Amino acid sequence: MTKKTLTGAAFILCAALLLAAVFLILLQKTSPSSEPSPNIVLIIMDTTRQDHCSCYDYARKTTPTLENLARSSTVYRKAYTPAGWTSPAHASLFTGLYPIGHRASQENWVLGEEWTTIAEVLSTHGFETIGIVENPVLAVHNNFDQGFQHYYETWKAEEGDADMNKALYAFQAFLSSRNEQKPFFAFINFIEPHAPYNSSGPFYETFISDFSIQLEHNMWTQHFLGKVKFSEKQIQHLLELYDAEILYTDYLVGQIIKSLGEHDLWEETVFIVTSDHGENIGDHDMMAHVFSLHESIIKIPLIIHYPKLFPPGTKDQDPALLVDIFPTLLHLCGIDEENFPSHGQNLLESNRNGRKIFAEYYYPKQALSCFPKEQQGHVGLERFKRRIKAVIDGRFKLIWGSNGAHELYDLEKDPGEEVNLIQDEHFKKQKQKQEKALGKFVKNHFIKRLAPPEDSLKKMDSKTLEALRALGYIK
Repeated sequence: MTKKTLTGAAFILCAALLLAAVFLILLQKTSPSSEPSPNIVLIIMDTTRQDHCSCYDYARKTTPTLENLARSSTVYRKAYTPAGWTSPAHASLFTGLYPIGHRASQENWVLGEEWTTIAEVLSTHGFETIGIVENPVLAVHNNFDQGFQHYYETWKAEEGDADMNKALYAFQAFLSSRNEQKPFFAFINFIEPHAPYNSSGPFYETFISDFSIQLEHNMWTQHFLGKVKFSEKQIQHLLELYDAEILYTDYLVGQIIKSLGEHDLWEETVFIVTSDHGENIGDHDMMAHVFSLHESIIKIPLIIHYPKLFPPGTKDQDPALLVDIFPTLLHLCGIDEENFPSHGQNLLESNRNGRKIFAEYYYPKQALSCFPKEQQGHVGLERFKRRIKAVIDGRFKLIWGSNGAHELYDLEKDPGEEVNLIQDEHFKKQKQKQEKALGKFVKNHFIKRLAPPEDSLKKMDSKTLEALRALGYIK
């Protein structure tokens, strides 16, 4: 072998070693940590809209616990749900898929068994998993217990202190009895901010300005039929009661944090607080969280506390969605995300600047079923008998309706979505751009369902049906 050949071989070997070294460095930066998995507590403040949380600059002190938590956490200022209702939003949270993928919706309440949930993944990777739910839409009958070794439906619970919130009691009992040799994943759904607005316990009177108003229900069915017209004072009163419910839920979150601290678990726990959707209380002349994908419905709080990886006091301004929590948790636990594909992006590593936001609301079968049969054909309901999808690209937002009634808003100039620009020729290009993005979204994310959905209401027990009725989900 010649000297020239040796030199060439040596060069190739050095280059290969250098590339290998670079690869190892990159792998260390991007691969999940080899350290023991942290515990995970994931809390949903049901029906909580972002702009009513004081940790997001709301005037009323509705979330003092979250304000304190935010100082040592990353707060996502542009956090969104991909759905405007409980079932699809939680299905997206659990699977990392958009509703167009997992197919749980207002038309179908059931989370399909063919999808892999975050609880199932963590269960098979050594976690002890517990789900504690106050919302009966998340009942076992709807398959939301997939992957949870323990699942508590609080409306059925009989044990516990009569003066203590049942979800809080179940969580504290779990901490005292869990397998300490395993990390745990705890999911908690607090229903309190949901209508009727009378679930705030000791905080009920905190914000009331006029005690002469005797009103706790949004009477949304009567509102949409034109039978009830709320005055400004009544709307204000309902908002005050709603804010008190958020305050009570914030208190419960604080008790969860306190319990983790008492068991010396706080520092080794990834703590996430978010919501499934918001609420309209007079916004856009609408009530509850039906028929709408406005910001009051889809913009939600999202706070993640784990200072080791999420910089304390950070106000993240890039888009974040509930579907992102699935791949983020996989990464945190050292689980290869490629083995469990989702529609989300890892919040720790992905470049989310300029990312588009998508949300969906399917045909309102559930909402329409709450109206008396003889009034389901009422003229006031006709405009809502459609499917809607929303896309936000930069400052512009398009709400597309299957009935041809579309809306376009400039969120920078009009954050309250008061001026519909859809007919303005000056914004024709923006409209076309949003429509193109929405078409691409449907094409890229649609997944054909493997099994037809079942009518889970036919299988539900009397306690669950009673709880659904009390919350206005069924007649």
